[in-house]
Amino acid sequence: MKQKIVAAGMLVAGLLLMAASIDPGLPKGYWHKPAATAGSPPARWSELEANLHPEACGQCHEAQFDAWKDSLHAHAYSPGMIGQFPAMGYQKANGCLACHALLAEQAYPDDKSMRHSLKLRLKHDSGFDREADIDKATLPLRHAGVTCAACHVRGWQRFGPPPKGGSATGHLDAAAHGGFVATSAFERSGFCASCHQFPQSKAINGKPLENTLTEWKNSSFGEKGITCQQCHMPDRRHEFRGIHDPEMVRKGLDITLLRQADGVRLRMTSKWIGHAFPTYVTPEIIVRAEALNAAGKVLQNWQWKVGREVAYDRGWKELRDTRLMPGEKRDFTASPLPAATTRVHYRITVVPDKFYQGVYRRLLSADMTSQAQAHIKRAARRAAKGDYLLFDGFITI
Repeated sequence: MKQKIVAAGMLVAGLLLMAASIDPGLPKGYWHKPAATAGSPPARWSELEANLHPEACGQCHEAQFDAWKDSLHAHAYSPGMIGQFPAMGYQKANGCLACHALLAEQAYPDDKSMRHSLKLRLKHDSGFDREADIDKATLPLRHAGVTCAACHVRGWQRFGPPPKGGSATGHLDAAAHGGFVATSAFERSGFCASCHQFPQSKAINGKPLENTLTEWKNSSFGEKGITCQQCHMPDRRHEFRGIHDPEMVRKGLDITLLRQADGVRLRMTSKWIGHAFPTYVTPEIIVRAEALNAAGKVLQNWQWKVGREVAYDRGWKELRDTRLMPGEKRDFTASPLPAATTRVHYRITVVPDKFYQGVYRRLLSADMTSQAQAHIKRAARRAAKGDYLLFDGFITI
């Protein structure tokens, strides 16, 4: 049953009672082994205020919860990751949780707790109750992945961006949680770097596996100060949309079909993507063209791939990198065309989890515990459903 600790009007009225004049930024070590709690919660807090589960946050922050619950952040404690944990042991598994369920309170204390957590996760499709019913918030906090507290709570203190439409920073009094600390750090791209920018020490062919912040810094988006949040959290919505979202990807690209003297071409321009497309090694974009005659018979076909392909063989190696950088234009040319060609058909397919699909196939062909296998099978089914047709168009000759 949903609860409210204060009326919404009191929350709004109490937000701006006091503000510091200097932005305090984030406390030192905010992302280093972050802990949402430290000792007991303040005595004046209600049980709901002290609850770190997203269902508790959703009692008052309904819009944020409703957007977050369908995001990849909410599902970061994923079957494809945790299905590999039995072979790793809890200590190495905690290394993965450093980004996928990053709070100290979410880490495994031992192997027994890890095995229990994995068993429990098989019984639930998500790590939280989608209806935000606090009475059902009984699953381990780690099951909620990158949850509200992962970004907003340290040592029982709440942190967040300045109130909408204002610039007040520092400690702001409010009716709940004893107020919160407002800092513009939440509106800067660097806020996302802890998980979305791998260190140079982990580079493959000079580039880290995930190099998103550096790609952004080197782009016109970085120069203009167009941040990650402006694209992935517009109007502060907690959806975190990306490569898995067709609408998001279409917005970022301009795709045009053009005739030329000896054939046709599809021109793809990265117009509203502030990093490489795609930025990570897991997706693959497939561009296909078919030359058709008047009866619709395929006379010839072409195929191109866009992505960064890596493989592990006694160390990571980069096999190819055909990604588009911000602002880059690229032509995919079908030429020369057979004499009977009357039109050319182009399709662009996005395979968001291409790399993972291969990983899951290899894992399922190896010896695994039944529990691990169940998780990987679930992950493989989900990954296979993620492909989508981004573009489908014809040009007449």
